[in-house]
Formats: sequence, structure tokens, C-alpha cells
Amino acid sequence: MKIIQVVSMYPPHLGGMENCVREISERLAKSGNQVEIFTSDVGSPKNSQLRSSKNLKIHYLKGFEVAHTPIIPSLFIELFKIPKDSIVHVHVAQVFIPEIVSLVCLIRKIPYLVHVHTDVGPSGKFGFLLPLYKKLILRKILSAAKRIIVLTSEYKGVIDKKYHLSKNVEIIPNGVNEGFFTGKEFLSERINLLYVGRLTVEKNVDKLIKAVLLLKNDFVFNIVGSGEKKEELDKLVAETKLKNIILHGKKTGEDLINFYKKADIFLLASDYEGLPLVLLEAMASGTPVIASGVLGIREFVGDAGVLVDPPTSENFAKAIDGLIKNKELKEVLNEKGREKAKKYQWNKIVEKIETVYREIQNESN
Repeated sequence: MKIIQVVSMYPPHLGGMENCVREISERLAKSGNQVEIFTSDVGSPKNSQLRSSKNLKIHYLKGFEVAHTPIIPSLFIELFKIPKDSIVHVHVAQVFIPEIVSLVCLIRKIPYLVHVHTDVGPSGKFGFLLPLYKKLILRKILSAAKRIIVLTSEYKGVIDKKYHLSKNVEIIPNGVNEGFFTGKEFLSERINLLYVGRLTVEKNVDKLIKAVLLLKNDFVFNIVGSGEKKEELDKLVAETKLKNIILHGKKTGEDLINFYKKADIFLLASDYEGLPLVLLEAMASGTPVIASGVLGIREFVGDAGVLVDPPTSENFAKAIDGLIKNKELKEVLNEKGREKAKKYQWNKIVEKIETVYREIQNESN
């Protein structure tokens, strides 16, 4: 099959959606599909861009950001050049990209599917326009898609409620790379707390920093990632005058896996999520998770972690101290997390996506 993946940003740019598209695309190519990725070069300088490989061609198109939204002026023209017997897979997290894909596919009569990674809420100066955009534009894009992929049954409910669409909606979660199934490696008597992800407003890393300051136990808090809030978080950490809260910047590969190996507890305080890869990675490594009980997290975590609701700093501190004290629960969550993660390995997830492609292909012939 000829598969076109369209996504606003792609590794080395940091983000769960970006890593998700990379895993899907590389595995599709490995199984013999012809895969092309169209993305922006935002956050991906030329000297760090990933190279194309066998069956996988990556197009980093010149782009720029407006209100944290990548704009790719040449995307319309580039997509017009793709083979007509392709299937287009567009990953939705920001505006403009889905509209271009939908228009090109409508004109050229090419089937497309929409992968909804999260239901972003209003933010910024123009945030008030988002509900209107969803009602008038995004709904039409979703309606015209051959399939809509969502990550959880809760998100399927969101699609039904907000857009009145229930047909052709497939629940296919994110996956986890096999490399994260590791043994543990504890090197300190202090409790090793870990956060991995982007340093952005909705991730609430500042809330976690304030939470660990309330702990009754000795700890080290490793914060792994980069983003727009880094300078503000650096200042917040400096104000604490503590040396056991450390911002490490972006980490990948074995460096990232080693952080999971050494972690006692993984923390996530997001306002909303799709299905966070970092939770899967933590569970695969045998690291118990404490996370906010919000859409995109609560359904996935279930009884395999600790959900904090409402997710205040005080409640996170209580949850962390409680889990440290309850060693039996910690071991139970360790095992439950590993068992859950095994069901989400990327090879199994990509097989489900390939099945959807074949169904679309058969319907279009």
C-alpha cells in the first residue's frame, strides 16, 4: 500500500504525537508499505532532521508558527503530487493541516482517515474561536473521512457528543516501544520521582514542583523534556534553593530509558491528554504512575496506577507520600502496569491500523 502520513511536526521535534507517527510510519515501511511523511520543519533544524530510508520518505517542508500552530505554505501543492492510489492518514492536533488534507483529497478523490490525538481546549488570544471552528469546519472534515481513529472509548464518546459522529470511528490506542520493557536499577535510598514530556502550560510541571515541596519523604525529582515553559520552571526551581529538583532537558533513546530504569514513581499532572506515550513507557519499565484523573488518562490508567482528582499540588503530594508508604501497593502497580503495557506494544497497534487501511482500500476499489 501507498500510505501518506501528514502531521504538523515530526521528530526530532519533541512530542507524543510526533513519536507516535514515527513509530507507525517506520513499522509500516518495515512491513513493505510505501510510506511518505509530510510535515513542517518547525523545531527540526536541517542538521537534525531524520533521514529517509527504505520504503520511507520524509518531507520536512518549510514552515513557521503562529500562536503555537505550524503553518506549511507548500503543503497543498506537495500533496497534489501524491499518487492517486494512496491512502492519506492525517494526524489532528492543530488547525490548518486537516483542512488542506481534506480539500486536496476531495478534489483528487483520494480517501483519507483522521487520527484524533487529543481534544484541545481553547487557549491564547484566539482561543475563543476554537468552539466555532470545531462546529463549522472540523466536523465537516471528520464527516468526510473514511475513518476516524481515536485513542480511547471516552474519546469516541467525545466525537459522538461534539460532532454527532458515531459511524466509522475506530478505537486504536497508542503503543509502546519494546525497548522500554527493562529491569529496574535503583541507585539511591532517596525516592526517585520522574516526569517526562514537553514543558508546556497544559502539562502543569509547576504543579508537580510545588507538590514535591510538600513531601514528607526524602526525594529527587528528575524533569526530562523541553518546551516554552523551561525558563519559567528554571526560575521556580532556583527559588526553591533545592538541588534535588533537576531539569535535564530533552532525552531520547538509551538516555531516556535509563531515567525510567531508575525511577520509583512517574508523575503526570496534565489538564488533558490523548493517551500519553510516557505513561505506557513508565508502565513498561515497571514504574508506578501517579497522574491527574482527566480525559485521556483516567480510562487508560484505571486500577494500574494512582489517579489524583482534583489534581491539586496538595493532592499529588498526599498521593506520592501514600504510595511511598504503601510498598505492597507499589509492587502491585508495578506488575499491573507491566501487564497492561504488554497489550499495547507497537507491532500490535500497527497491525490494527493496517487492517483499517485495507478496509478503506477495498471500499475505494
